[in-house]
Amino acid sequence: MTATERVTIHDLAVGGDGVGRLDDGRVVFVPGAVLDDELDVELTEEKDRFARGRIAEIVTPGTGRREAPCPHVARGCGGCDWQHLDEDAQAEGKMALVESALRKLGGIEVPEVRYVAGPEQINYRTTIRVAVEDGRPAYRARSSNDLVVVDDCLVAHPFMDDILAEGWFGEASEVTIRVGARTGDRLVMGEPRAEGFRVPGAAMVIGRNRARKGAEAYITEEAAGVEWRISARSFFQSSPEGAEMLVALAAEWLEIQDAGEVALLDLYAGVGLFSGTVGDWFDKVTAIESSASAVADAQHNLGAHVTIVRSNVENWVPELADVVIADPPRAGLKKQGVDIVAGTEAPHVLLVSCDAGALGRDAGLLHTAGYRLDQVDVLDMFPQTSHVEVVSGWVKG
Repeated sequence: MTATERVTIHDLAVGGDGVGRLDDGRVVFVPGAVLDDELDVELTEEKDRFARGRIAEIVTPGTGRREAPCPHVARGCGGCDWQHLDEDAQAEGKMALVESALRKLGGIEVPEVRYVAGPEQINYRTTIRVAVEDGRPAYRARSSNDLVVVDDCLVAHPFMDDILAEGWFGEASEVTIRVGARTGDRLVMGEPRAEGFRVPGAAMVIGRNRARKGAEAYITEEAAGVEWRISARSFFQSSPEGAEMLVALAAEWLEIQDAGEVALLDLYAGVGLFSGTVGDWFDKVTAIESSASAVADAQHNLGAHVTIVRSNVENWVPELADVVIADPPRAGLKKQGVDIVAGTEAPHVLLVSCDAGALGRDAGLLHTAGYRLDQVDVLDMFPQTSHVEVVSGWVKG
């Protein structure tokens, strides 16, 4: 019988694991734990300063623990890492993650962190990416490369149900399924190819090999009063409702700040969500995006007053602006991105972060660059998971 250690969970870490302490003083990270759990933990990895473990037995359940509503979790599926937390515990956990990251990693004074409920708790995701096992869709197990084959998904939009239940994906290693919740469009992209795919109903099917060479493959989606073209390889928010909430939070803060109406810079612009909505308030909008497919989409989606530049933000020469909106990838702005923001001399910066740790690090860099954190909103766009979407407003000086 494998030896276990008794651990009480006192915190939740960025990434969703519970945090406890071993008898020898080392921190231990435990997937599937909740705050105040008393657990018997089997160690799976040991380092000098920390360890990782798995739950051998729940001795006393902690605050907000529940049985996961999706049966695939019990089978080992790692797609949703917080299904074992009830809705209140998920909300409190996300606010605590963000506050902790801003204080510990950013080293700054944190204003009140507001929680904004996102879309429905289930059936909200309009894009999912799955692995393939013997032609069928599968998610990776938690902290493992093992695959768990699924025929449905609790958080996937219902327009994907028959694709997950009946789809056959041949020799592909990975599949991206994307739907337009308000248009009914459906797209399936295989990695690296889509040979031998069988997909029920009407859907565009394409291999990433063809998409990389510029083959036209996209859906349309409606959000914030605009019809968006979104190509197979382009990024878009997890749901049209989530996109609208992001736009509403941006509009609210810019209006409160009376942030100006002349020049807006939209960094990591994607298909043009912010340029095509709050950007209509400004005389001049410059959208910077590195993805070729997203740039092509933005050119289709945006008006003539928007200048679209295909470039890595870090390689772009900054220009003066009244407002910067930045929606970087999971790694955040980092120093190079913050240097570009500072080079614009914009008095108002709106940062959209999808990782609490990256937000904390970016916050410290923005503070050093002379910006003050004015407002923090945690938008819960990813229920059942530890992922966060944070909209933070920064003021120069």
